Amino acid sequence: MGRYFKNPSFLIGFIIVSLMFMVLLISFFYTPYDVTAMDFSMRLSPPSHEHLLGTDQFGRDILSRLMKGIEVSFLIGITAVISGLFFGLVIGSLSGYFGGHLDDAIMKVIDTLMAFPGVLLAMMLIAVFGNGLTNTILALSIMAIPRFARITRSGYMEYRDSDFVRAERIRGAGSVRIMYLHILPNILSELVATSSLSFASAIMSEAGLSYLGLGMQPPAPSLGIMLSEAQDYMLRSPWYVLIPTITIALLVIAFNLIGDGVQEVNGGER
Repeated sequence: MGRYFKNPSFLIGFIIVSLMFMVLLISFFYTPYDVTAMDFSMRLSPPSHEHLLGTDQFGRDILSRLMKGIEVSFLIGITAVISGLFFGLVIGSLSGYFGGHLDDAIMKVIDTLMAFPGVLLAMMLIAVFGNGLTNTILALSIMAIPRFARITRSGYMEYRDSDFVRAERIRGAGSVRIMYLHILPNILSELVATSSLSFASAIMSEAGLSYLGLGMQPPAPSLGIMLSEAQDYMLRSPWYVLIPTITIALLVIAFNLIGDGVQEVNGGER
């Protein structure tokens, strides 16, 4: 970890994510106001001591909704990345380790999924299964699988014929033991970097889907929904647009910086 924290990209990304995560933890126990409470006498109020980030068109506190919006983004990002990592790891390891016809069949499916732009694929899945938090997570999880599968496959193809794997086969180790106890640790750094980049992609995709009305649905506090609602008041209340925009940008940049930092450190080690 010392090597990672010496990397400027990783350090900056880690600090930003840590601050956002602190906001998330606080939001579990406290928000200044109820995120759905309306006060039309205070609608579109600028930032003040009463409402630190102002209010929206319904008089709802923007800071409270922002805190819950960050919570939703982390929830969706973590769930989508874990699901994509798990299924991508299983699929990619089988494909890369055994090769042959199994590899051909799996990669044809993966290549088909990757032929669609990520957001378009998610839109197609949501159109089939419907809107909402669960279906948004499902769509983004499926969208993440091909990336993890390809990274895992390439790693297993690189190590499956290496000396330490041959030694384990001679000792009588089974395929499952070799795949997940001996080969997997050698590609963990690539999977960590991919997870960070996929997290950023999931946050961006969720915001885009919610902005288009295909992800989270009002009155749920999502960063994409906040941005969509704010666009009609861009000139009258510019802070309303800037706050969710800056938050999304910081989250995406931070996770990309972490991913870049991991790749730079691991590339330097090699």
